[in-house]
Amino acid sequence: MENKNDQTEINENKEVSSSQKKFNSQFLKGLLDFLKEYSVIGLAIGVIIGQTSKDLVDSLVEGFFMPIVELLVSKEKFESLVFILKGVSFDIGSILSSLITFLIIMTFLYFIVKKIIKNDKFLPKK
Repeated sequence: MENKNDQTEINENKEVSSSQKKFNSQFLKGLLDFLKEYSVIGLAIGVIIGQTSKDLVDSLVEGFFMPIVELLVSKEKFESLVFILKGVSFDIGSILSSLITFLIIMTFLYFIVKKIIKNDKFLPKK
């Protein structure tokens, strides 16, 4: 009797395993279709490239452009550059640093986009 119950339980486990595999397969196919349809992979790649580009530009600003600025204004003075109006401090040094970074990123993007537009092979055909 126990042997028959064990056999029934094994068969039920095989059915569950088979239906689970079918569900996993359908889920995986649906997920991949979603990723392709909405270009999620391309977006993820763009985000990764954007982050690494930001890191590169930050290094360029800190390692190249800021030392040039520091030749004109000492680092301590530049970082602590503050405008005070009626007892309220405005941190101009960090704003200028962010502005320099922004301008470099925009210049970098301008040249990349200009290159992409110039070469039609990068743009999708309609």
